[in-house]
Amino acid sequence: MQKQSSEDGPQYNKLILDKEDYNWIDPVVNDTIFYFKKVAVNGDTLLLTDGLNHPSICIIKELHDSVLTLSNISGFDKEITYKKVLDFNNGPFPPETCNVSNISKDSLDVIVKSFLVWDYFKYLNEELKEEKFYHSLTKAEMIQARELLRQYMTDGSLEKNHGNNDAYPLDQYIRQYVSYTEKGHLYVRITLNKYIYLNKSIAYTALKQDVYDMQDGGPIHAEADIDLTAKKVISFITNGEA
Repeated sequence: MQKQSSEDGPQYNKLILDKEDYNWIDPVVNDTIFYFKKVAVNGDTLLLTDGLNHPSICIIKELHDSVLTLSNISGFDKEITYKKVLDFNNGPFPPETCNVSNISKDSLDVIVKSFLVWDYFKYLNEELKEEKFYHSLTKAEMIQARELLRQYMTDGSLEKNHGNNDAYPLDQYIRQYVSYTEKGHLYVRITLNKYIYLNKSIAYTALKQDVYDMQDGGPIHAEADIDLTAKKVISFITNGEA
């Protein structure tokens, strides 16, 4: 897609499609993931094919820098915006120490919804034969899981089950959420980081793309598993725990 000059039409930049399977972060609209693996362009028409080889034809409304906005999507009355996948380890963004004091409060709770998570659970199902199926977590479910963990960390349950646990208060962590179903139960894993090394301008996008895992670090990094169906915390661990 080359740049076009038009007084009343959109201005397109060049859309580069390489041989990699994944070119764009999938957007989430109303808790629905729009996930595509193959892309083809004809004029301003975009043909997208998902992981099940189902085609979807739409119109490119806007394309600039790393943002792609689509319209005329079959069965959907809204526009959808994609963002190009960024290499957060080798990109042009100098790392910074991000924590609860210097990034937006709205960015502290992040539901991870991307092809990376989708593919991980597909691998568990198809290769390891584990009956864990990815669930697209809603905001209401995320809040419920967070508050169950908050209660667990403040009502004495954490100390009772973990002894002298040195975890920080929940509000001092950046929190990422991944959800799945297994044997009729809905589970949520919450990954907690007291700080992360990312540029603040891309922190939320990076956290939405994949779980930020820190090796060691003691209570700076922690993980909790919530059984949302049973409404209870089933595990909690900080780095360095045996």
